[in-house]
Amino acid sequence: MVKPNILEHFEKTVSNAKKSLKKLISEANRHKLHDFAAGLATAVEILEEEEIEKLEAMFNMQQALDERIIAERNIDKTLDEWVVAITIAMESEIDEIRREVNWKWWKKEKEIDLERLQEEVIDLWHFLLSLSRIVGLTPETIFERYMQKNAINHKRQNGGY
Repeated sequence: MVKPNILEHFEKTVSNAKKSLKKLISEANRHKLHDFAAGLATAVEILEEEEIEKLEAMFNMQQALDERIIAERNIDKTLDEWVVAITIAMESEIDEIRREVNWKWWKKEKEIDLERLQEEVIDLWHFLLSLSRIVGLTPETIFERYMQKNAINHKRQNGGY
């Protein structure tokens, strides 16, 4: 038996995901969940436009930054050390995100600086991309695993999870 190459596998996964999403769109519309259906339709469009290329570009840019930092600072860590270091950095970024919104119910609300909030979210993405690379994920495997997990999460919600 000939193993399908990665592109064929990816195309099959995308095709299956589109079919599943289209079924979910029909069900959402049937239940008058039009906003949800519109969101799913957007997901189908993204699949059809092969937005995976943008994630791939982000991966490549993050790899270049990671390699530069590692070389310039002469960093040598094990997988365990990298995972711990990056997740601590992510926790710090999450705290910075939280500081940009009104989570303290005992304080007077402030106006949210959406640009600053988005900047903090992007900082988190930098570390998430690094962590993804460190644990061996690629844009393709992220896409595949995300689609699989998303389908599971929808099934759970349908089952009263």
